[in-house]
Amino acid sequence: MAVVAIGDIHGQLAALEDLLAKVLPTLSREDVLVFLGDYIDKGPNVRGCVDRIVMLREEAPCPVVTLLGNHEQYMLRTWKDPTAHSWIWIGGFETIASYSVEAAAFIQAEFEAAGPRIILEKVRVHYEVFFGAMPASHLAFFTGLETYYETDDVICVHAGIDPACGAMPLQDTETLIWGTERFPGDYGGERSVIYGHWDNSVDDDEGWPWPRILSNRTFGIDTISKGVLTAMRFPDGRIFQSGKKV
Repeated sequence: MAVVAIGDIHGQLAALEDLLAKVLPTLSREDVLVFLGDYIDKGPNVRGCVDRIVMLREEAPCPVVTLLGNHEQYMLRTWKDPTAHSWIWIGGFETIASYSVEAAAFIQAEFEAAGPRIILEKVRVHYEVFFGAMPASHLAFFTGLETYYETDDVICVHAGIDPACGAMPLQDTETLIWGTERFPGDYGGERSVIYGHWDNSVDDDEGWPWPRILSNRTFGIDTISKGVLTAMRFPDGRIFQSGKKV
């Protein structure tokens, strides 16, 4: 059995398709494909990326696990509380526009009309025009995201774990999604940990981004800001990467 983990995507459909074309032929039904979260925001085709992953769950030769990233966490907070606007400041408008240009324009106008009151008075915004434009299968996708995946060989997580907390069920959800200053440097566990979130690639002399691999068996694969989507396979450590698409 192999576990293949794919890093942050952020709406980059071309990179996702390119990477999947390289990864999928290597998978068997005994393997597991894990997405580490942050599917949304920043990039131009969030809806297309989520469509592809939802379809992949039906078509892949193996189980597909999807984890919760901090961007999805913020979006879901806004879904539940229309006075919570932190999601917008980290790329939410790009996601809204991917689903509905009209919804993005409507919500943008509400922000402009409110001005500083949007924060000072916690003004309610009609985000339902966006969530109403989202297919039900996509909302089910977002609300069903998991916080980690583990096997005897590897732990998959969006941002990191607290080295002092022990077993994964004891880990704080906020640490899994946002990380901690003690990770990855202080990690000393026996299993490998693969994570995204941090945009901490190691760039070679030509500027190509590679995973951040430390001697304590931690593997950071968030490279999408450099235009490359990265995956790694465990336990053998094989690296898969898209061509530069951004």
